[in-house]
Amino acid sequence: MLDRPERIAFFIGALLGPVVWFAMLAALQLNEPQLPLASIEVPYLEITLLSILIASATAFLAEYLMRRFLYSRLLKIYKTISNQNQFQSSLLADAEEIGKAEMEVTSYVMKKSAELSNLRMYDDVRREFIANLSHELRTPIFSIQGYLLTLIDGVKDPKIRKDYLKKASRNVERMIRLVQDMDVLARLESDRLVLQKEEYSLTEQIEDALEQMSDRIAQQGITVVRDFDPEADCAVFADPERMDQVVLNLISNAVKYSRGEAGGFLRIAIEDSGDRTFTVLVEDNGVGIPKEDIGRVFERFFRADRSRTQTKKITGTGLGLAIVKHIVEAHGHSVKVISTLNEGSEFSFTIAKA
Repeated sequence: MLDRPERIAFFIGALLGPVVWFAMLAALQLNEPQLPLASIEVPYLEITLLSILIASATAFLAEYLMRRFLYSRLLKIYKTISNQNQFQSSLLADAEEIGKAEMEVTSYVMKKSAELSNLRMYDDVRREFIANLSHELRTPIFSIQGYLLTLIDGVKDPKIRKDYLKKASRNVERMIRLVQDMDVLARLESDRLVLQKEEYSLTEQIEDALEQMSDRIAQQGITVVRDFDPEADCAVFADPERMDQVVLNLISNAVKYSRGEAGGFLRIAIEDSGDRTFTVLVEDNGVGIPKEDIGRVFERFFRADRSRTQTKKITGTGLGLAIVKHIVEAHGHSVKVISTLNEGSEFSFTIAKA
């Protein structure tokens, strides 16, 4: 029984033989075009033998070439299969290369996805910042505009004119504080603010801040609880001017969010952390902060009561706690908050001992 190369060679010979036979017969006719084929002496035996010879030679040549081609391919397969270690190593190498390529592609996709998410987050923060800044500026600007337009229309009573001018002046001061706080915050966030650290008394700093807030504290009937020894030195090493902002902002925040009724208190404590730091706590029993908003209280312009139904009386730039966070972190420490809605809040920060 013939194998495949032999069958192909036989088919080539069987097809090529008649073709060659008729081709030679046609060639004889072309050599004697003026004579009819019947009158030409045709060497049929010679033509037939020559056709068989050419067809057989061609078939043998085709079979040889096919067998050589198949042998070269089968030899490679045989060598690969016979050498299992090399075969497995080759497969492992290919799998390793594919795995590396897959990991690189996955890593690239994850990196670009993270970058896209960050860009979207930054865009959301930018839009929220612009919206909040616009709101904080719009209120004093419209107030100033209203007072000035009223004065331009003519107010005869000198007392009313003076009152309107004072109110316009307070709104101008509010805008100035907002711009100043924005400048401080921008320098803190860009690490361009240089701290002028020195040794000073923490208790004196707290007493000075309470003295500055004494009128507002008395006006709202808030009881101040000093949970520290005012006579103690509590020497610390920090930038006194910037830490003044921290203490004053935290006390101001506690006063602003107080209950506004009898029974409101403000507690300030100094605790020795024992690791070369003091911990300062500022506690109030005010409106508190919702649990879902605690993580955002140190953001710029963020207020827990977004509808401001509870805090319509509250004024300020909305940057106080953001400045507190950046100043404390610039000193290499941290600020924390614990709060329960409608029960109060406790802010705390650490500061280095002298």
